[in-house]
Amino acid sequence: MISERIIRLSEKVRDTPVTICLDRAKLVTNFYSEPSMEPFILRRAKVFAHVLDNKKIFIDDDSIIAGHLASRLHAAPLYPEMTAWLRDDLEELDTRESDNLQFMPGEKDELREIVKKWEGRTFGDMTAELADEDMDIMVDIGIFTKGVSNKSTMNHAPFYDEMVTKGYRYYIDQCKANIASLDRMNIENMEKQQTWQAMIIVMEAIIRFAHRYADLAEEMAEDCKDNERKMQLLTMAANCRVVPEHAPQNFYQAAQFVWFTHLALQMEYNSNDNCLGRFDQYMYPFYKQDMENGISEAFIADVIHEFKLKIAELWEVRTKRESIAYPGCPLWIHMMIGGVLPDGTDGCNELTRLILHCMEDLQTKEPCVSFRYHDGVDEETFRLALSVARKGGSHPAFFNDSTNISHLLSLGHTLEEARNWGICGCIEPSVPGMTDFQSNAGYFNPSKVLEITLNNGKDPLTGKQIGPETGDVRSFTSVQQIMDAYAVQQDYFMDKFCELFDRIVSCHAWATPTITGSCFTHGCMEKGQVLQRKGADHRYSAVAITGIANIADSLAAIEECVFNQKYLSMDELMDLLATDFEGKENMRQLLINKAPKYGNDIESVDRYAHWLTKLCNDQICKHTDGRDAKYTMVISTQSYNVVLGQLIGALPDGRKAYTALADNASPMIGMDTNGPTAVVKSLGRIDPLLAQSGVLVNQRFDPTIVKGEKGLNIIETVIRTYFDTQHGQHIQLNVVDNETLCAAQKEPQKYRNILVRVAGYSAYFVDLEKDIQDNIIARTLQQSL
Repeated sequence: MISERIIRLSEKVRDTPVTICLDRAKLVTNFYSEPSMEPFILRRAKVFAHVLDNKKIFIDDDSIIAGHLASRLHAAPLYPEMTAWLRDDLEELDTRESDNLQFMPGEKDELREIVKKWEGRTFGDMTAELADEDMDIMVDIGIFTKGVSNKSTMNHAPFYDEMVTKGYRYYIDQCKANIASLDRMNIENMEKQQTWQAMIIVMEAIIRFAHRYADLAEEMAEDCKDNERKMQLLTMAANCRVVPEHAPQNFYQAAQFVWFTHLALQMEYNSNDNCLGRFDQYMYPFYKQDMENGISEAFIADVIHEFKLKIAELWEVRTKRESIAYPGCPLWIHMMIGGVLPDGTDGCNELTRLILHCMEDLQTKEPCVSFRYHDGVDEETFRLALSVARKGGSHPAFFNDSTNISHLLSLGHTLEEARNWGICGCIEPSVPGMTDFQSNAGYFNPSKVLEITLNNGKDPLTGKQIGPETGDVRSFTSVQQIMDAYAVQQDYFMDKFCELFDRIVSCHAWATPTITGSCFTHGCMEKGQVLQRKGADHRYSAVAITGIANIADSLAAIEECVFNQKYLSMDELMDLLATDFEGKENMRQLLINKAPKYGNDIESVDRYAHWLTKLCNDQICKHTDGRDAKYTMVISTQSYNVVLGQLIGALPDGRKAYTALADNASPMIGMDTNGPTAVVKSLGRIDPLLAQSGVLVNQRFDPTIVKGEKGLNIIETVIRTYFDTQHGQHIQLNVVDNETLCAAQKEPQKYRNILVRVAGYSAYFVDLEKDIQDNIIARTLQQSL
C-alpha cells in the first residue's frame, strides 16, 4: 500500500515542468572570473566546493530525504564551462520537440551572457580542436559519433558496500595520513599531495552541503505548526548531521548517505550513468536491523519510494541531436537486485522482494531496476520479478550472471570481484568501486560503412571520397568480395574512431578530473591519482555497434538474390539503391521476402551477424585508449537507430532511405516472424560472449499472450532459453499492445503514465517524439512462444 505522501511526491515529480536552473552556471562563471595560478585539480575541487557551499537549497513539504540537484523541484543545472554546444542550441532549448525545458522569466537573457563569456574557452572547444577535417566529416555523415567530448567521465560506481560502514570522515583521515607519510617532495609526490588535498576539499564540501540541509530543516521545524511534520524535519536534520560524514545507523540514514553521494557525482560534472550498485545487498543489514528494532516495513518501503523518486527527478540538458537519440532524458542509473553473492550462493533476500513489491505499487522511469538472474536463482523472487515486468512498467530488466561474470573475468577481475558486478551505463557490466569505465566512446555505424563500401569508398549522399577505394562492387562476383572490401573500410574507419576518442579521453586527465568518483574507487586514494590519471587498476571503454541486423540481412539478400538465384545483377541492385527503389517496389519486396532474415533462427543469415560481430570485436580490441585502457564492444543503439538512419540511403535488405535502422541487437522491425524463441536463438549465434560490454535486446509481448501463470511461464521460458542455452547477457520487456500505444498518441493526457522500454532505459511513452513512438509501435509484437 502506497502512502498519501508518496502519491503527492510522485505527482509533483511527474507533473512539474522541467525548467533550466542557472544557479550553478552563475556560481561557476563567477568563480572562474577570479584569476588563479592554483594547480587545475585544486581549482576544480574548489569550484565544486564553491557550488556546494552557495547553491540555493530547499526542502519540499513532502520530503523526508534531503537534497536536490537544482534550486527548485524538477530543474536542470547547466555546465557552461564544459558544453561548447550550448551556444548553438541555447535558443531552441525551450522550443525543440524532444526534451524541451523552460526558462524562468529573464533567465534566457542571463544565459546568453554567461555563454558569451565562455565562448571559445569551454572543454568542448578544447576537444573540438582535436579532430582533423576527415574525422569531422565522418561524424557529420554518420559513420560514428563523438563520445564524451563535452563532459568528463560519465560513469561512476562507488564502493557503497564499504562506504556505508565507514563514512566520509574515514576517507578524509586516510588522505591526511597519506599526505603526512610523504617523505620528500618531487614531481610525483607533488601530484599525489595535490590529489589528496583535492579529495579532502571535495569530501568536506559534501559534508558541509549535508549540514546546510540540517540547518534548513531545523529552521523549518522551528516554524512548523504540524507536530508530525516537525518531527520529520528534526529527524531529517539529525540524519544530515550524521551522514555522509559518518557511517549510517539505520536504513533511513543509509538511503540519505547514498543519495548525497549520488547527487555529488552528478553535480560535479554532469555525469549521469552512475550505478547504485547492489542496493539489496549493502542495504540489507540496515533493513534487518530496523526490522529487529521494530521499524515497520511500510516505513522502509516509503523510504525506498522516495529514494527512487529522488533519482526520477534528476535531469540532464543535452544537445538537440542527443535529445532525439536519447528521448525521455534517460540517465541509466541502475539499481541492481538479485544475483549471486561473492561465494556463489543466491543473493535474493527479503529486501529484494520488498523492492519488487514497491515497484508493483509505483513504477518510475529512473532508476533502472535491474534483476540479476542465475540458474540457481530463488524461483519465488524470479517469478515476482517477471510478474512486475509483465505489468507494463518496463522494469526490471534482466541480466545474466553467468555471461556478465565471464566478461569481467576476461577483463582481469578475480572471481569474487566479478560476482559483485553492476551495470554502469546502458547494459555494460563493471565492478563497483574498482572500475574506471567509459560507456560512451561513441556509436559506430556499420550500415553507413556498408553504404560507403558499396560505393567504392565514397559517401553517396555528399559525393565525398571518405574511405579507401576497395573496388567497384558492380564487377564483384561473390558476397565474399563485398565482405572483404567492407572489412578494409571498417578497419580504416575504426582506426579513425579510436584515434579521435584517444585524443578526447586524454584531455580528461588534464582538464576535467572527477574527484568525487575518484574518492570512492579503489586505487585512486591509495595511489594519489584521480580516475583520469589511471587511478583505478581496471580501465576500459565501450564502443557501441549499431544495426547488426541490417548488415546481416543485406549480405543475405545480396547472396541469395544476386549471386545464388540471380533475380537481379549487382548493377541493377546499385541502381535500385541509388533511386531508393523508386518505381520498383516489387524489387524491394523481392529483397525482403526472398532472402532469409536475421531473428528467425536461420543459420544462413545469422552467420553474417556473427561475422560482423567478430570483425568489429577484433578491430576494436586491437586498440587501447588514451588511458592505456582496453576497448570493449557493446551492441547497442539507444535511439541512434533513428538518428543515424536519417543519414543513410537505401540498403540491400529493402530498407528505404533515411528510415530507422534495426534497434540494438534486435532483428529489423517486422522481420522476425517465428516468435521470441527463434529470436533468442539467432542472438545466440552472434556469440554474446564476444561483446564484453553487452548485447542489448528488446522484446515486446502482447498482454493477452502473457496473462496468468501460463503467460508467466512463456516469459520465463524465453529468458531461461536465452540465458541458460544461448549465453545471453541482457533482455528487456515491453508488455503493451499497439491499440494502447496508438490511443496514447491520440490522447496523451489519458495515458501519460505509461512507461515503455526504449533501449537500455525506460521513458514515458507520451513524452517521446513521434518518430520514436512510431518506432516502438512498429517493433514486432510477440504473440506466441
